[in-house]
Amino acid sequence: MRNEAITLRDTQIEELARICEMEQGDARDFIAPYSLERHRAELLKPDVVYKSIYHNDDLVGFLILVLDPDGHSVEFRRIVVSDPGRGYGKRAIAIVAELCRSELGRARVWLDVFETNARARHVYEECGYEPFGESEYRGRTLVLYQKTVRLP
Repeated sequence: MRNEAITLRDTQIEELARICEMEQGDARDFIAPYSLERHRAELLKPDVVYKSIYHNDDLVGFLILVLDPDGHSVEFRRIVVSDPGRGYGKRAIAIVAELCRSELGRARVWLDVFETNARARHVYEECGYEPFGESEYRGRTLVLYQKTVRLP
């Protein structure tokens, strides 16, 4: 899928080393980085969808979606971009709803984000995600967001 100079492509196994590097950058404070082995195992699961974010021919980020067993929802588990502040993440987030609708046939996308990650929360809210609860991870508060997707 394409949107304003970025493209989401199915992640290839040879991209995983670069994906691990991206997780060690600015995003490290806001995610629990996976090992290369964990990414390999996740990529092979039938209910996990990895998409690489490309700007022109450059890999600039990735995202992970997980199909909920309810057949209705998708967990937007992770998005990481290598060069924050250029709009790649926001444009990719905007594509996720369309991807869930057209490729995955799911009507709801949900995610969690650390309460202290004001930048991400702002972007999610700009993209139409609404808070619906809170959770906790290792003593840190997570805000839960969701977005309803219109199915064809």
